[in-house]
Amino acid sequence: MRFILTCLVLLYPSVSHADKFLDIKEVTSKSGIKAWLVEDSSIPIIAMKFSFQGVGSKTDSLEKQGLARLASNTMDEGAGELKSQEFQHILRNQSITLHFNISRDNFSGNVKTLTRNKDKAFELLKLALTKPRFDEEPLSRMKDANKSRIRSSLSNPKWMAARIQNDVIFKDHPYALNSGGTLSSIDNISQDDLREFHKRLGKNQLVIGVAGDISADELSILLDDIFGGMPIVETAKSKKFDLKNSGKTYLYKQDIPQTIIEISQKGVSRKDDDYHAAKLMNFILGESGFGSRLMEEIREKRGLTYGIYSYFREYDETNALHISTSTVNESASEMLALINDEWEKMRAHKVSEKELKDAKSYLIGSLPLSLTSTSSIASILRSLQLDELPIDYLDARKEKLNKVSLQEVQNASKRILDKEAFTTILVGNPQGFEKAEIITKLPNIE
Repeated sequence: MRFILTCLVLLYPSVSHADKFLDIKEVTSKSGIKAWLVEDSSIPIIAMKFSFQGVGSKTDSLEKQGLARLASNTMDEGAGELKSQEFQHILRNQSITLHFNISRDNFSGNVKTLTRNKDKAFELLKLALTKPRFDEEPLSRMKDANKSRIRSSLSNPKWMAARIQNDVIFKDHPYALNSGGTLSSIDNISQDDLREFHKRLGKNQLVIGVAGDISADELSILLDDIFGGMPIVETAKSKKFDLKNSGKTYLYKQDIPQTIIEISQKGVSRKDDDYHAAKLMNFILGESGFGSRLMEEIREKRGLTYGIYSYFREYDETNALHISTSTVNESASEMLALINDEWEKMRAHKVSEKELKDAKSYLIGSLPLSLTSTSSIASILRSLQLDELPIDYLDARKEKLNKVSLQEVQNASKRILDKEAFTTILVGNPQGFEKAEIITKLPNIE
């Protein structure tokens, strides 16, 4: 997900060079704040994406799940002397995009503006970051919206499966908590709680990506202006852990015609020596959609599902390989048996030369076809830094993928794929799962 890397050369002629995928510059302000920049004056737009590392929903307490989410909802709802309606009116009136969001690990923000409105856009961003109001009216409104979202999700079996999955594979870790909050925890969150959360955001945690119509010199000054007044804070170091409840199957019975199936096993780190081989392996196995082995065997040949996908998820403190699909209740056992078979085939036999060639062609060829905006370029600049990759990684990526051999893909398959470690979540009324652990109540909802 972090690596949907793209760039339309015709749209961004000033950042495309014969020897570089993107002309990325590292910009450092006088106070030491760093950002990666792709400068492009051909379009009068500037996009900035930034993250405060380590301050995501994993910092929420059990009693105040959803705190980070509510902070992200309300930091653009008034700042300084501007109340919510005034703040939002200026954004709309000047076509400025400014909002915040969270992941389990990070608290992030995004601003996008026309060059002519950049002064106002960055002024508002600075206010939101340094002087958020957290007024009662927008807080109450966002609480209601989040509780409404939770109640609406209770009719969505895929959401139910994801909630159970997080609870069991991340057991006893903050990742298991509901990042969106529970119906009761949301009500526990006060304006003072939001103000205390805001104090966790420090300039020393920043990772920043910028693209568009701005020079390195201008950005250097801007970094200090926007972020320079923020504090330096201490954050807890990440502690790696393995997924929990390997080899277990859980069933949440619902009277619906299909069974939702979510499977997890240990994934692979971005820093792993086999990472590129693993990416190619998984593309062939299930990430590529139509044409993948899972889709071919289970949908095309047998018609058991509309779709089945496998995908890696990388977190600061663990990694996972997931499979997501659904099928009629009567076919759930057959579906799981077929997935197990594909895992074994991938481990036991080398992929074909054509499969590997096609996977390489897609992963390499899609790179220059999808970064269609300043925002997408700014996003990849931020992602590269979050993954602690070198500034020239995009230039080396093609060679790294091309060098992967058939044997290396099989080696990665043997080391990574482990059907015995599957944690399987079933939501529906499947047959033949008498030994599954029955879930009677959705976790972290009420």
